[in-house]
Amino acid sequence: MMLRISLTTPSFQQAAYLEECLRSVHDQGYTALEHLVVDGGSTDGSREIIMAHADQLAWWCSEKDQGQSDALNKGLARATGDLFGWLNSDDMLLPGTLHRVADAFEQDPQLVVFGGRSLLRSTAGDTLPERVVDASDERRFMRNPGFDQPSTFFRMDAVREVGGLETRLHYVMDYELVLRLAFHFGTDRMRFVDERLAVARLHDDCKTVRYQRRFLDERATVLHGVCLSAGREDLAGVLALGHHISPGIRPMPVPEAKQGLAKEMVTHFLLKWHHTIHVREQFSMMRAFRRRIDISDVPLDDAERARLEKLDRQLKVPGWLAFRAGRKLRHLRGSR
Repeated sequence: MMLRISLTTPSFQQAAYLEECLRSVHDQGYTALEHLVVDGGSTDGSREIIMAHADQLAWWCSEKDQGQSDALNKGLARATGDLFGWLNSDDMLLPGTLHRVADAFEQDPQLVVFGGRSLLRSTAGDTLPERVVDASDERRFMRNPGFDQPSTFFRMDAVREVGGLETRLHYVMDYELVLRLAFHFGTDRMRFVDERLAVARLHDDCKTVRYQRRFLDERATVLHGVCLSAGREDLAGVLALGHHISPGIRPMPVPEAKQGLAKEMVTHFLLKWHHTIHVREQFSMMRAFRRRIDISDVPLDDAERARLEKLDRQLKVPGWLAFRAGRKLRHLRGSR
C-alpha cells in the first residue's frame, strides 16, 4: 500500500504564483495524496483559484489566521497521512517528487526526515545552492542545518510527537521543527540527498528577502531557547544583547548528552551573520561574545576562521564611539 502524503499549502495574497503551485502538486500523479490549502483570507483572487482546484483538494479554507505557522498547524490538525510536508503558495514541486519521497520512507521505516534540494528561481533565472546537507555528521548538521524547506518531508507521527509547529514563529518555524526532531530522534534518522525536488521562488515579497532582520531575530530566539535548556545562560545572554528575543516560545528540550552542542551552534550563527559590525547592538553582542565565551574548543572551518580574524580586528578599539569614529575615518579615506 502506498504511503499517504499530507501536503499543506499555506497561502496569503500570492495569486500570481498560486495556480502554478497547485498544478505542480496535482500533476504529480501520486494517488495517495491529501492536499490541504489554508489561505489567510486573501483578497487578490487567491480564493477563486483555490475554488477552481477544490475537487482535487482534501480540504481548504480562506479565513483570517495568525500567520504561516498557524496555517500549517490547521492543516496538520486535519491531516490523516503517514508523511507530512508543506509547499508555500509561491513554490512548486518538480515532477516525480512525491513518488521519490514515498520511496525513501518506504525503504527506511526508521526515517524521520527526508529532503532534497530546491532550485532557487528569481528574475535572473534558476540557481542551485552549493551545499548538500549531511545529517550523518551530527555536530556539523546541528551547527548549520541548512535544509531546503520545500524539498523536505517528515514522518507524520514524529511531527505530532514533538508538538507540530511553533505558532509564535513566523520565519523559522521549519528550522525550529528540524532542531526539535534532531534533538528528540537523532540526526541518524534524517537523510538529505543531492536531488532536485522543488523550486523555491525569490521575489521582492518573499519573507526571507524582505524581513531578514526578523528572520535573524527568530533564529536567535530559537538558539536562545537551546542555550537555556543546555544550562548556558551566558550564551543566551550574549544573544539577547544583539537580538529581540521573542517571549513565550516553547522550550527546546536538549538531551544532556547533546548540551555541549549549544556553544558550537551559537558560535556558527554569530560568525556567519555578525562578523561584520554595523550597529551598536552588534558591537555590544560580539564584544561580549569574544570576552565571555571561550571558543578555543569549537571546530571552525577556513571561512569561519577568516570571519573571526576580521571580527577581532574590528573589536580592537576601546568602545563603540571609537569604532564608529574609526569607521568614518576609513570611509573618508576611501578604505575599508
